Amino acid sequence: VFVVESKGQKMMMFGDMMHVAAVQFAQPNVAIQFDTDSNTAASQRTGLYEQAAKEGFILAITHVSFPGMGRVTSAVGGSGYVWVPVNYSPMK
Repeated sequence: VFVVESKGQKMMMFGDMMHVAAVQFAQPNVAIQFDTDSNTAASQRTGLYEQAAKEGFILAITHVSFPGMGRVTSAVGGSGYVWVPVNYSPMK
């Protein structure tokens, strides 16, 4: 995990913190075989999503659809998180 901060804005970049977006946003405690230490991976993922949702900073994450950047919000009912990609528009 790398954190970039400038002018009061923060972006956190994840390497292989999350592997299966369709599952691990809704249930960050779910681990897969690529998690060398399943318990630590699930705990770290859950904590980082919680922090990102609370503070509202941008995440840059591998294994999500283009553009791979967005925010997480707490899911309705407080169980899990929802991925909200940033709006993308080409530069002219």
